[in-house]
Amino acid sequence: MDAKRLVPPVAAGLIAAAAVGAWSFTTRHGATPEVVEGWAVPNAAGTAISLHDGDDTREGNGYEIAGAWWAGRDNAWHSGDGPTCVGTDTAVRTRVRLGVVDVDAGGEGVGGPRVVWLRCLD
Repeated sequence: MDAKRLVPPVAAGLIAAAAVGAWSFTTRHGATPEVVEGWAVPNAAGTAISLHDGDDTREGNGYEIAGAWWAGRDNAWHSGDGPTCVGTDTAVRTRVRLGVVDVDAGGEGVGGPRVVWLRCLD
């Protein structure tokens, strides 16, 4: 087969692959978190919180916070360890602001709301 006849199909394939890659990157890697505020009550390990609107005693929304980026009252951002500004004392509430993204696992893994960042307030 003549090499000149292969150039157009190969070029078309490369262009199509680049277009699919660009589309995949721009549509699959963008997420805008929902920002919520409240009073966080940590679990004993400091890896999850119950978020409340105020001083109510009703059960709050539960969030896992381990692995989230976080900022303490000093506004310094940290990654890795759990947010130490929330602590581990289950009797203490800390005012926080969270960035929450709803993860669609597409049938693989565990989906649902995920805290991507946490800021301790006041």
